[in-house]
Amino acid sequence: MLAGAQLPGGPPVATDINDYLLAPLRVHLLSAKESPDISTTLTGKDIARILGKVNRVWAQAGLHFYLESLAQEEAVNPELFLAHKGPAERFALLSLRPEETKGSNLFHVYCLKHMTVNGIYLNEAIFVKDTASLREVEGGMDEPLPRVTSHELGHAFGLAHRQDETNLMASGTTGIWLNEGEVRQVREQAKQFPWVEPASAVRQKADEWARTGNPREAEALYQRLAALATAVNGPPTESKRESPATKAASGTQRTGR
Repeated sequence: MLAGAQLPGGPPVATDINDYLLAPLRVHLLSAKESPDISTTLTGKDIARILGKVNRVWAQAGLHFYLESLAQEEAVNPELFLAHKGPAERFALLSLRPEETKGSNLFHVYCLKHMTVNGIYLNEAIFVKDTASLREVEGGMDEPLPRVTSHELGHAFGLAHRQDETNLMASGTTGIWLNEGEVRQVREQAKQFPWVEPASAVRQKADEWARTGNPREAEALYQRLAALATAVNGPPTESKRESPATKAASGTQRTGR
């Protein structure tokens, strides 16, 4: 469990930040000409806000998602999706995905305007509608989309639905909590994905790249770690803003700009 996270009835978590698991997430903002039921109105700013809240939810499991990329793209086969109504629409959702951005070795979240359910996990991808609505519960998330996204990611890690309305895996509520068994299950399952890495391994890779003359690659990883540190500990002070990659590449230690 994690620094800054707490399970109901349990003590605050005090795990070292190096124990966090980092997972890449690609978000797709779908559009379709003359198909308002598909075209999302979410923006990059919305995704940044949503992802921040998703990471606050998943901090209780020591899991942090970083935005691998944001794809704003035209859906393919929109007529196939629109022809399938109700429960049958799930069979057409995957057909909306452009081939060139499917990718592997990361999690995918596709955003669209309308579908029958708030969100759905389909093994290859998660779909979330930006018009989602939920029933509020005590201690729950303050807006639907981060909670729906977090819930579907829970399914990606093998979690099943639960009846406890304050639990993240309850259907249709704003609940966000996980129990200790679910936390263990998520962490064990996350380690089975080759693209999920401990923060300590990411830091070692970044240090190695900095030492071997690959500052650009190292900088990308240090920025990823800095985003994790900010999520866990808050923004850095002025004297800590220079990245380790820059320091390692230059061989100097400076304390500000």
